Amino acid sequence: MINLVKKDLKLFFSNRQDMMLTFVLPIIFITLFAFVFGKMNNSEENHLMSLVHSVAGTSVFMLLFSVAGIGGSLLDEKQEGILKKLLCSPIPPDYIIFGKLLFANIISVIQLIIMFVYAWLIFDLDIMHHLPSLVLMIFSIAFACSGFGVVLASFAKTRQQVQGFSSIIVLVMSALGGSMIPLFAMPEIMQKIAVFTVNYWGIQGIYDIFWKLVPLTDITFLSRVFVLLCIGSFLNFIALLMFRRNILNIA
Repeated sequence: MINLVKKDLKLFFSNRQDMMLTFVLPIIFITLFAFVFGKMNNSEENHLMSLVHSVAGTSVFMLLFSVAGIGGSLLDEKQEGILKKLLCSPIPPDYIIFGKLLFANIISVIQLIIMFVYAWLIFDLDIMHHLPSLVLMIFSIAFACSGFGVVLASFAKTRQQVQGFSSIIVLVMSALGGSMIPLFAMPEIMQKIAVFTVNYWGIQGIYDIFWKLVPLTDITFLSRVFVLLCIGSFLNFIALLMFRRNILNIA
């Protein structure tokens, strides 16, 4: 399984387009959102809230697109015959999906780290005084999103279909979950619907860290971590079931 992850990482980092979309594009979005929302708020307190929302909203929003692309790579491997070759090898079939999910987690964590470090260096977001909480939230968000792309790939036949499905689903979840517009600016009914999106729990967790300044042991913060871990466990379980079903179709 480790060799499969190493293979995926090597292919990923050798592809400039994937690296641009995964690491550079989110930074551009953070910069744009921080600039736009920052211009709308004059006070230091409101400026901080705008920055936190820009980083939080963009991080989950762009991460969902990234893992959708990773799910699409599974379909590429299936169409190119690579997946069938792996199934004929001594590698247990479940190791293939576990390796892909681990790869998705690694890329997700790296992407989130880059975005927060960028916000620290360029916009002076104080991450150093909140490192334990931030690290826990980064791993929780990454885990929650990791199975999203594989689940999408299970319902599609080509990478193009994954891209189409992911665009619609990610945009809807991001609009409802608060990635684009802060929740307090939404109608009450929209705020209630938002809790059914992964964006909501990730964004609120980041708000807890940088805006509400809650400690790591705060029960509300830990409850958000717990929900993210539950979402990740559920999506990974569905991804495993759907992958096994696809193995039967290939064999």
